[in-house]
Amino acid sequence: MGRRRGLVAVLAVVLAAGAGGIWYGSRTPGATSVSQAAPPPSPTPTSPAPPSPSPSPSAAPSLSPSPVVTAVPARGTGTFDYSGTGGERAGGAGRLVRYTVATERGSAVDPEVFAAAVHATLADPRSWIAGGRVSFQRVPAGQPSELTVHLATPGTTDTMCARRGVRTRGEVSCRGGRDVIINLKRWQLGVAWYPRLADYRDMVVNHEVGHFLGNGHVVCPRKDAPAPVMARQTFGLEGCARNPWPYPDGRTYVTGPAAPR
Repeated sequence: MGRRRGLVAVLAVVLAAGAGGIWYGSRTPGATSVSQAAPPPSPTPTSPAPPSPSPSPSAAPSLSPSPVVTAVPARGTGTFDYSGTGGERAGGAGRLVRYTVATERGSAVDPEVFAAAVHATLADPRSWIAGGRVSFQRVPAGQPSELTVHLATPGTTDTMCARRGVRTRGEVSCRGGRDVIINLKRWQLGVAWYPRLADYRDMVVNHEVGHFLGNGHVVCPRKDAPAPVMARQTFGLEGCARNPWPYPDGRTYVTGPAAPR
């Protein structure tokens, strides 16, 4: 706990020096209204500050700022555009989860581009499908589905996640019920200890979908081991090596001790 508080303090100092711009959604396809968005953070990219109860603790990774990919709007319109396309079923065994994808208007991200990225993650042989207990299929808006993956601006993420009892403070993502909400700030900027933004995006989608599948937070099992995807890697690696996949070799599930509540 002392180690975690130390990191949280460092993150808070970094965030105070310059805050900057990424998760939830509705079941109804089409435009979804979100009211009372939280006050917007500054768009300067920094390491995330610790919310509660969702995202994570950390070891002592480099706190150099993430590379600036684009200016991240603090808040969008609070309405969402849904992908109108579907995809092939990913995984041939287990429960089929049909999902839709949506991006907030004002996020400057096309829903079809985001949908393709989410599909690529969930269809990867190292994703949750490797366990043989679940498969995924993206469906167009209006088709029956069990899950919606949203990309929302920081302010809208805060509003939507707060409705599910999660404080995200404009910095992180969350999941509640059938909804996963990816924070646009994290989607565009990642974190410093994930040099490749694509790897961080794989991790955050797998992590939040992992919550949808019933998995709780865990911690790093030992120094230099691959970080479990259900560890709070957005806040740090706790001595583990970064890892965006539940099954990094396509066969072996990586996990660790349950995180303290």
